[in-house]
Amino acid sequence: MMRSLWSGVSGLQAHQIAMDVEGNNISNVNTTGFKYSRADFGTMFSQTVKIATTPTDGRGGQNPLQIGLGVSVSSTTRIHSQGSVQTTDKNTDVAINGDGFFMVSDDGGLTNYLTRAGDFKLDAYGNFVNNAGYVVQGWNIDWDSQTIDSSRSPQNIFIDPGMHIPAAQSTEVAIKANLNSGLSIGTASRPLYSLDSIHGFNKKTGEDADENDTGTTQFYTTSKNAIDVTEKGVDCASLFNASGTGLNLRDGQGIWVSYADAKFTTAGGNVFDENSQQNQNNVVFWGNTDNPVKLDITLNGIHIENETIKSIDEAVAYINTFTVPNDSREGTGVKAVKTADGSGIEFVNDNSDGTTDNMKNISLTVNAENEAGEMQNVTWDKDNKKFTVESTPAGDDSDWFTDTYQQQDGITKNHVDIITAHKYIYSSSQQSIPPMYNPDGGKGFEAGTGNAAPTDPASKNYYDAIKGGLRNTAERVFHTTEDLRELLQRDARYGVDYDGDGMKGYDTDDINQNVKVVVNDSGAFSITNVNESSTILAGAGAAEGNGAGNAVSVGAKNMNFNVTSYTDSLGKVSTNDAFTKIFKGLDGVFPAGNQVKQSELLKLSSFSAGLEIYDSLGSKHTLEVQFVKQSTTQDGGNEWQMIIRVPEPAEINTTGEGPSNIIVGTARFNNDGSLSSYNPRTLNFSPNNGAAPNQQIKLSFGTSGSNDGLVSSNSASALTSQATDGYTSGNLKPEALRVDDKGNILGEFTNGMTFAVAKMAMASVANNSGLEEIGGNLYKVTANSGSIVVGEAGTGGRGEMKTSALEMSNVDLSRSLTELIIIQRGYQANSKTISTSDQMLQTLIQLKQ
Repeated sequence: MMRSLWSGVSGLQAHQIAMDVEGNNISNVNTTGFKYSRADFGTMFSQTVKIATTPTDGRGGQNPLQIGLGVSVSSTTRIHSQGSVQTTDKNTDVAINGDGFFMVSDDGGLTNYLTRAGDFKLDAYGNFVNNAGYVVQGWNIDWDSQTIDSSRSPQNIFIDPGMHIPAAQSTEVAIKANLNSGLSIGTASRPLYSLDSIHGFNKKTGEDADENDTGTTQFYTTSKNAIDVTEKGVDCASLFNASGTGLNLRDGQGIWVSYADAKFTTAGGNVFDENSQQNQNNVVFWGNTDNPVKLDITLNGIHIENETIKSIDEAVAYINTFTVPNDSREGTGVKAVKTADGSGIEFVNDNSDGTTDNMKNISLTVNAENEAGEMQNVTWDKDNKKFTVESTPAGDDSDWFTDTYQQQDGITKNHVDIITAHKYIYSSSQQSIPPMYNPDGGKGFEAGTGNAAPTDPASKNYYDAIKGGLRNTAERVFHTTEDLRELLQRDARYGVDYDGDGMKGYDTDDINQNVKVVVNDSGAFSITNVNESSTILAGAGAAEGNGAGNAVSVGAKNMNFNVTSYTDSLGKVSTNDAFTKIFKGLDGVFPAGNQVKQSELLKLSSFSAGLEIYDSLGSKHTLEVQFVKQSTTQDGGNEWQMIIRVPEPAEINTTGEGPSNIIVGTARFNNDGSLSSYNPRTLNFSPNNGAAPNQQIKLSFGTSGSNDGLVSSNSASALTSQATDGYTSGNLKPEALRVDDKGNILGEFTNGMTFAVAKMAMASVANNSGLEEIGGNLYKVTANSGSIVVGEAGTGGRGEMKTSALEMSNVDLSRSLTELIIIQRGYQANSKTISTSDQMLQTLIQLKQ
């Protein structure tokens, strides 16, 4: 009977403990990081009245007879479920989402305690502490290496409130940008690089310089004390018009440039007189009604033949039927007119029509069977009152040509070429224009010995040009703007038959040496034709009728420009009307004088970016990078020039060539727009302001074959991002700390930089429930919790940290209040056990009475 009394008592005691545990849970419903507990009930020993027996042959086994002696609370279990995370307005509040604990200490890390309460702050000395003053454990930054080594043992986190960071010089600068490689660049352009009138020489510097050398860029100082690029020839396929539309020049395309009308007049002489009824010998005879003659010529490749020509007017009219092409044949482009005295024909080609060879210049052959316009003996027949002619064909010595012309060496006496127009054809391959002496400057002329030609290549080419070596129909091939400029100038000076006499060799009437072709600062091809005489130097080819040792003065020539597109006769090369239109501004009469003719403006695709770098004193400098499209590569990609400059007195150029504050490099792109290569990749920067010199700066402009830096696609040029690792000195801003998800304590400084100045450690144990709570939201390890394992947030199964947030208590009030009811009912039931047992004992005592 006494057993039931003691069982009831143990039940009351156990439920009282459970009530104490649940009361504690409810009291901590708003405690940051609190984890609720539960009481674990367990039975006490049982009194064995009879043991269990084994079954026998005739009788079954019996279960033991045991009487329980009550209940006890064997342990309490702490439930470490995740509490809700609530955001706050305090940057140093930190919550843990997942497993793990903050680690704090009050003795410098000798004894570590664990907590889930992340209400941290800086104390007056800069210790990072909780509300009880325990210092949070973690790793501080090593300012020498500017790193945080989390492999070391954790220590007190200390952040000096007056923390100062020294300036750091830049070691790397990165950029992400697109360079517009399309056919429309709008305003993202710059004028074409200027070029003077001397190939291979810079008039501004007085030095030899190859304008087409991609490895060398020349600079000069402008009137405004600015440094600019000059004497730079660029790929003509990279040009844009003034509105930013690409000219898209391709291999084989080009232009015809006519410098004067091509004119040739037949020799003429005494002309046959129909009204003079007498014999006429050695007269120019164009036929009459009784004596038609045969016209048989080839003009610009077109065979013109007619056996019934009766007058010069018929001959002229018939020749002009071939001027314009039709569906069955090509045209000549040449118009014929009768001379004033009626004895001959003037052939004129103004080179304004057509795009093929047969429509340009004048190439005239008088065939052997031609009779028209030849010298004939005409007899008057008195009896029949008419003229008779015993026609003599031209043979190999036509009377259309003067004796002076036919006495030249090495000519065909029935053929003449009048060359005033030349074709200029683009090639995507680099061209090498041979050197030529230029009276404007550069290397001097070196005459040959006696009447011999010079041996110096530049002088020899000038000598040959004076002797008519450029008055030919060979195509002029150009690649760069300098190629085209120089070819135009050489032809204007030495490659035009200005007087139309067809002379092949030395002819002062065809030399216009004062013509200058330049590319001006606005980006236009500009031509001047000064009305001044020029001098052909002694020994420069004036040998015929003039001693080779004598200098000769030649006058200026009137010019008349006509520019048209170029195409071949087979139609395999299409015209490029956009490129032609640029040069149509040269069209028209251009007499010798002081006027200037120029093309439309030509532009280059360009883009500039200002990149910030810092020296060892923290001074900021702007690294200006200008990108200018230079060429289209053979595989369809493109190449850009990079002009990198810093403001003086800083220096980046250590080669000794050009300005000390400018470096020129290149950036090459694949045909998919990705970066192929670029240089330079490093700069040697000396700020010359007292900071450390020879500062090495890596240029991180992208990875070859990737799109992670510079790219070149058909979209507007734009800077996407830039970055540098340097900065000025700065102080830690008050109240400017915050914590990121990895536990880094970030400090913002007055120089705009944000650094991780420390990192919070996160601890874990094998058995969270084995930890012993010691108050103040702190736990310490026990024999059953396992040792502390330290690491970073988000590693080794540890959770992540949430900044400006706190973890709330995981107490569920609905569960706790329900538990109160259950515990209360259990307590009442156990008290009933005691009162019932008491009544039974009372009855037993009364039996004795």
